[in-house]
Amino acid sequence: MNYRIDPIVGINLKTVDFALIKKIMSSPKISDKQKTQFLRSNRVQISNVMKEKITSSEFRDMMKNRPLQKFRPIKNSFTKAVDKRLLAQSLGILPNEVAGYTKEVAKELMKINAKSLISPETIDKMKTYVYRHGTKDEVIQFLDYELSQAKDLIKTLYSTLEYYSGGVADYYIRPIHRMDNATLVKTYNVIDKNLKVASECGQVTDADRLKLAEWSLIRIYEIQNNSKLINAIKTYNELK
Repeated sequence: MNYRIDPIVGINLKTVDFALIKKIMSSPKISDKQKTQFLRSNRVQISNVMKEKITSSEFRDMMKNRPLQKFRPIKNSFTKAVDKRLLAQSLGILPNEVAGYTKEVAKELMKINAKSLISPETIDKMKTYVYRHGTKDEVIQFLDYELSQAKDLIKTLYSTLEYYSGGVADYYIRPIHRMDNATLVKTYNVIDKNLKVASECGQVTDADRLKLAEWSLIRIYEIQNNSKLINAIKTYNELK
């Protein structure tokens, strides 16, 4: 939906959805007093909206507007806590259940029938969270599933290995997520495996598979070197 914010603040609306609430509460053009008035005037509708689960697209949009920073561990720790609460709300679980739930979903993705057991929307929400705060093994498992289910493998591969796409590359921007050699090997093996499957199914030619495999390996090395550099800068700053 498209909204004009100013005229509706303070008005008792018949329809209030999550997008409208988010737009009003994040608008720098609206004063705190007006925002409070909006909440008061529409408290019943807002209460009902907040009881509903956040959709996959809404969750992804919120994460996109909550960027993580390279050398701000305290800020990122706070952001992670908020992200966890939002994910818990969107899934209908408690925040302290997120870690265990994420681990179980990652395990399920390794099974052939994972798609029938877990809804695509749930996987999409979890992927968004894992690519920000998950463990390295969880990132690899979600990458494997993402590539195996991709309608356009080449596009998905290029996207997830580019920075600021919300994909795998962004996970390694932060010093806390430095890519080690074991992770590099696992990541490449997952990509190579899915390229072979795509080639066998006729989605890509064998020549394209080899080119993409080579590009992916180079790209992963670039990401690892950037990760090492970021970590070195962090260490240097700590010693100053």
